[in-house]
Amino acid sequence: NWGNEEKLDLLITESAGLCNRCSPYLKEVKGVCVIDNLSGINTPKKIGPMLKSADFVVITKGDIVSQAEREVFASCVSSVNPRAITMHVNGLTGQGAYELASLLYDENQNIQTVQGMQLRFPMPSALCSYCLGETRIGEAYQMGNVKKIDLGGDKK
Repeated sequence: NWGNEEKLDLLITESAGLCNRCSPYLKEVKGVCVIDNLSGINTPKKIGPMLKSADFVVITKGDIVSQAEREVFASCVSSVNPRAITMHVNGLTGQGAYELASLLYDENQNIQTVQGMQLRFPMPSALCSYCLGETRIGEAYQMGNVKKIDLGGDKK
């Protein structure tokens, strides 16, 4: 609702995926996993669904490691999710940001609401309604440990 009120062309939401099992990607929405080169060579194997089911994998902090380390890390990411588009983006210089934006923005996709959409698969852990197996999106389906962000706009 907030994105519609602000007349945004593109809205990106973030999920921390703290338990490394949570992967709240929606079936009809692009999923992006951001991972940094400094997290360790074995990290891609440990992340779980956040990486395995992403459509795009953005690798950051490549400016801090050597070219060889970037390539090895990217190879490890690709071995976990070979069908994802993997790219390097530098948050300080913006290198790679235009390419990422061009992949994310689809003028033919006009989603007005996620109410009623479904998650790609049920999430584990049993801490919230989605972890308990709910796949439908919306307040009517939510219970448990779910908190809302007040963005300050009028609710319609």
